[in-house]
Formats: sequence, structure tokens, C-alpha cells
Amino acid sequence: MIVYFFPNNTNANIFQTSCKSKKNSTVWVYSKKRNQMILTKINNSKTKVSFSIDRKTETAFMAKGEIDDLVTTINFDEKKGDLAMLQTALRGSNQFYKCSAPKVIKAE
Repeated sequence: MIVYFFPNNTNANIFQTSCKSKKNSTVWVYSKKRNQMILTKINNSKTKVSFSIDRKTETAFMAKGEIDDLVTTINFDEKKGDLAMLQTALRGSNQFYKCSAPKVIKAE
């Protein structure tokens, strides 16, 4: 069971999670208050791909952006640790990851 503690005096905590699939490993940074998610690493190679969070609940959210000029949707469930990267184009791919528990890397 994962317990999250959110202090009352913080406004836009920034979280980090590491995710793995059978083929890739990724690192993501996000802030629900700022409505932003950033892919920072793919297989230990630094990158910076921004996504804007469209819909969110207390433990899950959906973000949209572009990877290789393909519209990409990210669905992340913090409670289950499931992340899905979905691309609707014919040459796109759908990838599913299992993630570590999010940790606060910056409290604001």
C-alpha cells in the first residue's frame, strides 16, 4: 500500500517516476498544479519532451503532446503505477510501462 503525504503549504510539488517496459526504460517529471509532464530520459539517454495535462483526478491523469511529430497521449495511474503511451497514427506505437512510486523532487 502506497501512502502519499501532501503538506498543506505546498502549491506545485514536482514529482519524478521511473518506468520500465519489456523494451524501454523512461524517467518522467510532472506537476499536476502546473498541468505539465516531461519525459526526461529514454534508456538512460537524456531527452526533453513536454506534455500538457488535460484531465486529472487525485491519483491519475491524462497528458497530451507529440513524439516524433505523432500526437501522443499519456495515461498515468499513480496508485497502480501504470503508464500508457498511446499514439493514434498508423505508424505510431502503443507502449505500456510499470512505474515506481512517485517521489517529490521539488516542493514549492
